Formats: sequence, C-alpha cells, structure tokens
Amino acid sequence: MAFDIGRIKLKIKDIYRNKISGLSIKKNLFYAGAGVWFFVLLIVLLNLFFPYQKLFGIAFQNLFVGSKMLVSIEDAKMKPGGGIVSKVVFGHEAMQGKPLFEVEKLRINWNLFLLLKGILNITSDASVYSGTMKANIENIPIMANSLPLLKMSLANVNLAAYPENRLPWFRSISGTLNGWIKEELSFYAPEKKKGNFSINVKNGEIKEISVRDFPRLTIPYDEIVIEGEINGERINLNKIAINSPGNSIKGIGTINMNDYEKKVDLKLYYEALNKNAPLAGKGTITITGKQWPPEVIITPEVPVKTSERAP
Repeated sequence: MAFDIGRIKLKIKDIYRNKISGLSIKKNLFYAGAGVWFFVLLIVLLNLFFPYQKLFGIAFQNLFVGSKMLVSIEDAKMKPGGGIVSKVVFGHEAMQGKPLFEVEKLRINWNLFLLLKGILNITSDASVYSGTMKANIENIPIMANSLPLLKMSLANVNLAAYPENRLPWFRSISGTLNGWIKEELSFYAPEKKKGNFSINVKNGEIKEISVRDFPRLTIPYDEIVIEGEINGERINLNKIAINSPGNSIKGIGTINMNDYEKKVDLKLYYEALNKNAPLAGKGTITITGKQWPPEVIITPEVPVKTSERAP
C-alpha cells in the first residue's frame, strides 16, 4: 500500500524499516499526516459547502429551461457521504410566485473513495408527483479534468397531481409519465453539451391549449412520445407523436437554449380519425417564438376544388 503525495511515495512497510528513500520516520509521518489531513479537510469542505443547489440547478437548467431556472432547497440535512433534503422547488423567472415543479424526499449519496482520483460521483432519488426520479451524476471534477455525465430517469409520474395554470401553454395536463435523459454536462462551455432523451406519457389529456385565433383546445390522448438529442445549446426533437382517439399528430422541431435567444420552433401535422375529433380534417400546428410563451397557430388544410385543379 502506498500514498502518493507529489513525487514522494511513502510505503507503509518501510516505516518499520526506518528507511524511506532517505527520509527519516519523522519526515515520513509528517508527509503521511499531511496527506490524511488534506483528504479530511476536503471531506469536511464538501459536507459544509458543496453546492447542491448550483450543481442540480445547472443540471436542470441545461435540460429544461436554461439559465432562467430558479432552484431552492428546503430542510437539508447533511451526513457523511450524502444528505437528505425534504423538498427541492424549481421555478422560472417568467412564473413569479408559482413553482414550476417540486421534488420531495430527495436522498443524495456520493462516493468518497473516488476523491482519491480527483472526481466525485453523486447518486440520488426522490419522489415526484407520486412517481420516482433517479439521477446520477458521474465524474464531477474536483481536482481532475473530467466531464460530468448526468443520467436521469422518471417513472410513474402522475401528471394529474401537477397544479393547474403553472405553464403558459395550457391550463393543465394529465397522464402517467415515464422517461430518461442522458447528458454530458459542460458547466463552463454550454456549446459542448451532448445527450439524448426519451419521454413517454400515457392515458391523459392536454386541457385548454392556448392557440391564437382558436377556442381553447383540449386533446385527449392514449400516448405521447417525444424523443430527441441535445447538441450544445440546441435541443433537436426528432420525434413528436400524439396518438389520440380523435386525431393523429406527428412532427419534429428544435428548441434553442441560448441565453440571448431562447426560441422554440416546432411543426406538427394533424389528421382527424373520426367526426368527433377535436381537430377536424387535416392541417399543421406551428409552435414558434419565445419559450415563455411561444405562439401556437393551427392552419387547416384547405381542400382544392375539382374545378380549380390543373387539367
């Protein structure tokens, strides 16, 4: 067994021989003690000052709404190797006085042995609207040069428990949400972020969607599937599919997370499956502009009359 402190290797078995590369036992114990004290001090500092709020705030900012995310932590209790937080409340600048969403009973653990390599791994789990959230952040740099990796999963989240009128795009949403996100977190170079995600929601409805020049629209659905990738400050939605008893809705789009130009650009195509469909016939749904809120426009497809068609 050996302790590496700079260029000096202190071999425990040599302590008993009184020979350590020409150093006396006193010097050897001094360096060994200094090394132990360094790690003890590091652990104490981590327990007292480790920025839970900043770390989890950055992670969720990158994933969802950029640097406008606000994070507050309630009743945090630290313990060796981790901590317990009763509640974490996530907000947004555009929603003054209304939390965006909350997680409860957050348990956090980290692997102290990896500090010897200059990195830190954090695992966590929490309750989210009667469902569960698990998030792991690996290779957090403490002294080493590493790129953190976030892995997060959501299971059986009851969206009906989410309060109404919290989002500017619709009044409320119901259904059961499952999904996962995997992302390389680059705290100081957002343009280098990379990742992918998949979200699945079943058996619910989107109530009173805010559409320009259109009555409040409610769409029941059997399933919503959203899949995409994270590339720097751009989120590519490669698949958007809403399978409804009345309508089939599919499309793609992008979300720009740049601090100076947060924009969304989605284009969906809909088709009625029966006469009672919320959206009759065929057409397009465009969602563009600022994220808070974007502009939603429905454009029905106008059938061409037989007499107007080219011969």
